[in-house]
Amino acid sequence: MNLDEKRRLELQHVLNRCSVVAGVFDTRMDAVNCKQFHAIREIMDIYLAAGIRAINANVDFMADNVSLKDEEKSSLEAIMLKIFGDQEVKPNIEDAKAPKT
Repeated sequence: MNLDEKRRLELQHVLNRCSVVAGVFDTRMDAVNCKQFHAIREIMDIYLAAGIRAINANVDFMADNVSLKDEEKSSLEAIMLKIFGDQEVKPNIEDAKAPKT
């Protein structure tokens, strides 16, 4: 798939806005002494890197999702463990999507 120039600029703008949010997050979290909260920035960095790679490969990362490298997947697992700890029971994502009755 080839991105047209207009879509490429739209995607680049999304990444620029995400980078600004990450920078503000970085500034604001300096006063927060919580390693779990700081780990959220690590997730942002992984997403931004994957988005940049996608644009360079002519992939619409918003339509086709981002593609993570193996080391990013491993890092993401470690980050989630840092944030949520070792969960004895893993949450069922399908249950979270189901409508409440």
